[in-house]
Amino acid sequence: MNPAYLPPGDPLPPEEHLLRLLGGKWVTAAVSAAARLGLAEQLIDAEGADRPADVATLAGAMGCDGPALERLLRVLAGEGLLDLDDGGRYRLTPLGRQLHPDALGHLAAFVGLPFMWDPWARLAGAIRSGRTAFELAYGSPLYPYLDGDPEAHDVYHRGVDAFTRHEARALAERVDLSDHRRLVDVGGGLGTASLELARAWPHLEIVLFDRPGVAEQAAARFAEAGVADRCRAVGGDFFGPLPPADVYLLKHVVHNWDDPAATRLLAGCRAGLTDAAEGPGMVLVVEGILLPGVRRDPTRLLDLEMLVLRGAGRERSKGAFRRLFADAGLTLGTTWPLAGATRLLVGRARV
Repeated sequence: MNPAYLPPGDPLPPEEHLLRLLGGKWVTAAVSAAARLGLAEQLIDAEGADRPADVATLAGAMGCDGPALERLLRVLAGEGLLDLDDGGRYRLTPLGRQLHPDALGHLAAFVGLPFMWDPWARLAGAIRSGRTAFELAYGSPLYPYLDGDPEAHDVYHRGVDAFTRHEARALAERVDLSDHRRLVDVGGGLGTASLELARAWPHLEIVLFDRPGVAEQAAARFAEAGVADRCRAVGGDFFGPLPPADVYLLKHVVHNWDDPAATRLLAGCRAGLTDAAEGPGMVLVVEGILLPGVRRDPTRLLDLEMLVLRGAGRERSKGAFRRLFADAGLTLGTTWPLAGATRLLVGRARV
């Protein structure tokens, strides 16, 4: 047996390792189903304390068939999301607590929905044809599909928002905006990053710029959070003129586009960029960066997700980002680790 077939430290023979990889589908579906059924909400009380329960209690509260639910719970316990005590009661582990809507629950639910799951069955066809797997499955690009389905639109943005939350907190801690006055959050979705930055930098005026339907939802969140006096949401086209600012933020936006479109987007930021109080303005890009060589790389998995959902979208190496920035009239300077595999890239106007 060639040990190169196995990841470092993996004792499994190749055929068993492959079977384990293929079984990942089952685990993902089980985790997503638990989030959609509201399992975490039943096992955590209103104060955030554990509320252990047995299968019968959970089945009654969740409106589930008891024996079927128990089969799901046994799998989740085996994967480390639940503990089972001697009295037959289940309790969430720290990992399982991530299924709560206040953590990553909306993302877990969203991943297992048909409009996110089915396109992956078309991956081979997308690779053969070069077309987006989502279009092969649904006959429409992702965003027009979402605009035509309010329920899918809502679930998609809640899922993305859950993923955004921990990155936004890391961003607010990492970047120094004390000398800046106005930030435009391009493609800011429901406004999670904008809200975190508004809390961290109360002097900052923030404009969220996204598709009109999304901007309306973000504006409602700003009003609910009591920051509408300095955070507003504007609907429009990314590729048209952007509101002027001394900071632009593009968080997981650039990877949605091919190189010509991504360059236009960054050039639009460059065109609207003004100087900060104590120096030049900046363009903040939050993305994964493809690592060199052959290795396990979560950004390469996200790159496949872009092929499935967006086609022209892609993840990029640091060199590719440097070329994009240069073509848009920007210089790529500092690159910071942010959260997980995500990096913060800081660009400034070329002089």
